[in-house]
Amino acid sequence: MPASLAVRLTREAKRRHKSFSAVVTDLIEGKAGPLPYAGIIEDDPDLSRRVDEVLSRLTD
Repeated sequence: MPASLAVRLTREAKRRHKSFSAVVTDLIEGKAGPLPYAGIIEDDPDLSRRVDEVLSRLTD
């Protein structure tokens, strides 16, 4: 996982008063609200689209 994504998820976990793992699990299970990926990964502009594709496959 890119460090910048881990930082964003850590901040989101603190905001939701949950563990990092709980936020990731919520995202995978589709329980979380949208989490904006665009612009947080400087080295890979297509990551937002690819993350959404992977998460949608996991929830199907």
